[in-house]
Amino acid sequence: MKRIMIVLALASGAMSVHAQNLSLGPTVGFGHAWTSSDNGGVNGRFHPSYNLGGKLVYSFVSHWGISADVKFSSEGETLGADNDNKTVYRANYIRVPLQGIYFFGDYGNKVRPKISAGPSLGFLVGGESSVYTNGNQTNVVKTKDYLNSFDFGLTGAVGMNIRVAKATWLNADIAYYHGLTDVVDNASAKNRNIGVNVGILFPIGTVK
Repeated sequence: MKRIMIVLALASGAMSVHAQNLSLGPTVGFGHAWTSSDNGGVNGRFHPSYNLGGKLVYSFVSHWGISADVKFSSEGETLGADNDNKTVYRANYIRVPLQGIYFFGDYGNKVRPKISAGPSLGFLVGGESSVYTNGNQTNVVKTKDYLNSFDFGLTGAVGMNIRVAKATWLNADIAYYHGLTDVVDNASAKNRNIGVNVGILFPIGTVK
């Protein structure tokens, strides 16, 4: 009986620690997207990308953790000589990045720099490709009609977590995505994007 009580106490303590180290919260981001294609020599232009969704982080020891995001991510590419004569490819994905995280400093620190990396899965859900001539939209095609429905690549990020309340963290990072699969079957073109992400993480469970 005594052994059973000890096991139950240890299990209860482990569950409490696990709950303390699990955080969930919203995240948003903004940046620039493009593809690896040379585009036949056509100039690439700034293409605004953005994302919003949620992040789950589990920190199993003081310096290490893992995270999983589920977010809507608007990507693609803009090509053309100027703003009046260009082609805008807009590809919208549901992205699921999975990352390992290394936290610098100690848990008690108010500011903790971090680095992270891992795979990212992308599921195409929509978007349009538009051609502009002399400032007028002359052609529109649904992106799902010609892009591959699945995208896979690697994500790396550097940033920091800032404690704003007990076990509640404001997190910010600069992230780069490097696609490994072609977005279309008949050309070598892989997704790329870089941006700034900001979010806030709230603890799940009882925090001591």
